[in-house]
Amino acid sequence: MRRRRRRSRHSGDFRPGHSGPSRPARRGVAAHRRLYGVLGGLAVIALAAAVMVLRNGGNAAGGVSLNTANCGTAHGRTADTSSDTLLGVDATSPRQLKTATAEFGHQPVLRVYYTGMPDPAAWTTGVAALNHSALVVSFRSPPASVLSGADDAALAHFFDTAPTGRPIYYSYYHEPEPLIEAGDFTLAQYKAAWAHIVAVAAKAHNPYLKSTLILMSWDLDPASGLNWKNYLPGGHVINTLGWDAYPAGTVHDSNPQPTSPADFMGPAEAASRSAGLPFGFAEFALGTSAGRPQWLTEVANYLRGTGALFGVLFNSRGFPWMELNDSASIKAWRAAVAASGACVAAKS
Repeated sequence: MRRRRRRSRHSGDFRPGHSGPSRPARRGVAAHRRLYGVLGGLAVIALAAAVMVLRNGGNAAGGVSLNTANCGTAHGRTADTSSDTLLGVDATSPRQLKTATAEFGHQPVLRVYYTGMPDPAAWTTGVAALNHSALVVSFRSPPASVLSGADDAALAHFFDTAPTGRPIYYSYYHEPEPLIEAGDFTLAQYKAAWAHIVAVAAKAHNPYLKSTLILMSWDLDPASGLNWKNYLPGGHVINTLGWDAYPAGTVHDSNPQPTSPADFMGPAEAASRSAGLPFGFAEFALGTSAGRPQWLTEVANYLRGTGALFGVLFNSRGFPWMELNDSASIKAWRAAVAASGACVAAKS
């Protein structure tokens, strides 16, 4: 693959017309932030491999068939809109949503990034309202601002006007690790701000609002030097864990490989189970079209088999090596998204 000019990832700094975030690279952080590959130790991989046995998708005609036989019943759970594995893509603007819908159909779950507090019109004219789906949404404001109460009105408006009947996985500063390492704010400030935000959300009395800590699965590699549990606020503040996980070589467009989902997602699943928290994947992608259609089907089947709440494909034009630009990959993810929607439709 031709080498492309890099853009650093995951700031939450959304720019109009750009589906995903970008962050100026920070020295000492960017060099090791995302070295995804086969993660974790033998115990983690063994657990992930055991879970893979639960999958019922098999090879057919040289490919992998999409497994819908246990749709919404992973681990013996009854299908509903909060426990089905919902699949979708990212889209923060109506234009992006229109493009995503044309390619993949209606999204049962949508990933939305905000640079600051959520859009005041999120539930009226924003993409969250237009798509009528579950939502994985992140926003950001300095912890000092949150703790001062300056953001309470914006937060209360977002939570109070949110719909019921579909899960809303809201996240404060997705991937906070590099910002904390760089000294933008402290870990203690971050966790205190999370507790404040959840207290505001509780006043809305909406059980579909799910506080969701989104971390990098890179944390789970011993080479990261990070302990993911350090970022988890105590006191049952966090309801759900979300993970941004990428296969080997994808993040830096360096010989990306269609890594098995058990390898690059399994450690995050195991970590979530160790904490007793439900989980989903807020970002994943593969930086090559070679083998990608089959890989996308494998990922969809893996997510269903493990009982993940959601799986969102990062499909941004700002990161062209990750964007689905071949018809076979688009067709594969469209089929996965449609099967996900069928799970919800069967219950509604």
